[in-house]
Amino acid sequence: MQYAIYEGNIDRLRKKAKHIQNKCRKYGCDFRFEEVGEEFRKVKDENDKVSVRRFVLVEAEGTSIVNGWKFVATLNHTEEGNIIRAACDIEIPERFYICSPCCEHCNSNRPRKETYIVMNEKTGEFKQVGKSCLKDFTNGMSIEGVSAYMSFFNDLIQEEAPNSNGLGPHYYDTKLYLHYVAETISHWGFVRRGVNERSTADRAAEYMMLDTGDLRGNAQYAKILRREMESVVFSPESSSIDKTVEEAYTWLMQQEETDNYMHNLITACKLEYTTYKNFGILASLFPTYNRSVEKEKRSAEAKAQQEPYRNSEWIGKEKERINITVSTFSCLTSWENDYGYTYIYRITDDKNNVYTWKTSNCLGENSVKSLTGTVKTHTEYRGIKQTELTRCRVEAKGPILEPVEEVEIPSSVSDFVEWYDKLFGDEQKHQNCDLEK
Repeated sequence: MQYAIYEGNIDRLRKKAKHIQNKCRKYGCDFRFEEVGEEFRKVKDENDKVSVRRFVLVEAEGTSIVNGWKFVATLNHTEEGNIIRAACDIEIPERFYICSPCCEHCNSNRPRKETYIVMNEKTGEFKQVGKSCLKDFTNGMSIEGVSAYMSFFNDLIQEEAPNSNGLGPHYYDTKLYLHYVAETISHWGFVRRGVNERSTADRAAEYMMLDTGDLRGNAQYAKILRREMESVVFSPESSSIDKTVEEAYTWLMQQEETDNYMHNLITACKLEYTTYKNFGILASLFPTYNRSVEKEKRSAEAKAQQEPYRNSEWIGKEKERINITVSTFSCLTSWENDYGYTYIYRITDDKNNVYTWKTSNCLGENSVKSLTGTVKTHTEYRGIKQTELTRCRVEAKGPILEPVEEVEIPSSVSDFVEWYDKLFGDEQKHQNCDLEK
């Protein structure tokens, strides 16, 4: 798995990787640690000054398991619940969504901003532990866990804290940030973090901090940002943006916490004030909402299309030959196979009963007047009863032109007359005479 490590912490990680590698060799465990590249990010320092910092990209894999436990997630405790920052693709149990910052190893319950979740790989048991007890479970032996933990920090780790000066993180109005995200998406679309383009979360954050006076120290970059905003008439407080934010927020508050992602999104949006650490999850509200709206729209359209056929009944018995006066005739789907093409048609009669027919015949939309077929079976699709037909004969609404075999026409007049005479018979001989002339 790949992690981005602030260059000031890479030496610390290298030392831990060397230690873990030695342990993995001792216990016969697989191990891999490789520095594969770099990337540059705009981050804030302890004075809220935005600067560009270099991060080393590492591929890390390997755990020297002594007691069967591994680090799987960090819990950030907020007044609205806990935000889960997973270190791997393991779904965290719901009991950790609102738990207090206690350590289930030493049974201490004191104010903590963060606790950690470990999992027993054999039993699947999860435990919440404090920072000092974390080493008792992982023993510092997971290069993936250590790399994931270090990737959370955008500054030099000092006494296991991102900031040592006591100033703490800067807080921003959550709803205000959502307005800037919505306006950013309206002009540049949504760009997630982790791609080569500038992400929506970071772009919106820069615009917001520029307007609120929190972006300091780089006047030239501030001018670039201001020109970007002016070029599109950037207006996060417009009525349309306010409506977009309220609709998405209202929708979210009506959703269930079906998984860790939805729990994190709901919890982060409930916060009145938020930190830079939550900008990514907050920005994802709008594409998540838009996908849901589009899905509901497609579902409603499909339901409306099916509504006339809710009272469809099964017709005939299996192997019975039936005749249908066709009301609608349409192709549902088709595909190519070794023998040509296969088509599936949906047919309805004047009583809105639904039939299906799978065949190799290519027929036009609503080109069939009546149809006689054998009942193959009775099925049901999304609550609609359907009669499946086979070996059907159709009466078309108009003439069906069969494909004509391509033939070669003689080039000389005499050969053409002979070919034409054989093709059309004696009744055309008088025309042949005209052609000879």
